[in-house]
Amino acid sequence: MTGLRRAVLVGALAFVLLVLGVYAYFKVHVFASPENCKVCHFIVPFYERWAASAHGEVPCLECHDYRPLNAVSGQLRFLVGTYNPRPFTRVPDDKCLQQGCHEQRLLEAREVFTRWRVQFDHRGHFQELRRGLRLHCRSCHSDIAQGEHVKVSKDPCFLCHFKGMPDGQAYTGCPSCHTAPRDDIMFRGRPFSHRKALRAGLKCQRCHLQVTEGSGVVPRHMCYFCHVQRAEMYDDVVFVHQRHVEQGQLDCLRCHPRIRHGHIKMAERLPL
Repeated sequence: MTGLRRAVLVGALAFVLLVLGVYAYFKVHVFASPENCKVCHFIVPFYERWAASAHGEVPCLECHDYRPLNAVSGQLRFLVGTYNPRPFTRVPDDKCLQQGCHEQRLLEAREVFTRWRVQFDHRGHFQELRRGLRLHCRSCHSDIAQGEHVKVSKDPCFLCHFKGMPDGQAYTGCPSCHTAPRDDIMFRGRPFSHRKALRAGLKCQRCHLQVTEGSGVVPRHMCYFCHVQRAEMYDDVVFVHQRHVEQGQLDCLRCHPRIRHGHIKMAERLPL
């Protein structure tokens, strides 16, 4: 082996070791520190929310699917002018359900949600299709940054249960979330018994004439926030939801306007 060839091999080996060393350093030290995420990404408000949350001791990469190769790709996209400093984040379901985190959530399944004591079943929403879609943890736990970390918002619930339904009706029916009040309530100065009304065969919408406000329909122009001058797939609802909800894990409310749910309009007189 000539001296030149030996020098080339030694140089190549040194270069490979240097690259591996830099890669290992960034992976172990730079990427492991959540503080460093703020250097490239515009996430200061989100970072502060995370730091003050119950997950404040959990490193970003314990949940987010992001690797050094993603950073290299980001640098290349930055050089050609296509980099978005506010990237969409992904949290695979197996990250949430890993050992030591929320692995018992599906086993515990049912949970009382909201001050109205709505019964929520994790297993049914997670392991079965809902309106033709496979949901993710983030489908309901969407207020990860804008609200409290991993807070559950009622808005995705209202959107899924009421979109496309007639006034006063829910996709799974009112009793799937609500039970009738046990005690009499006062309505315009008179006591009213829900139990007597149900025994008499009256439906919820007999008194609750309107329980929602808003259609939840996505305006076509919302597509242009991400797809400039492209909305040709707008009418293909199945394709759009598979790409954005199942694959992209996007928050439903990023596109859909909110549906308000409550006592929007009541009957003037009670039947009993």
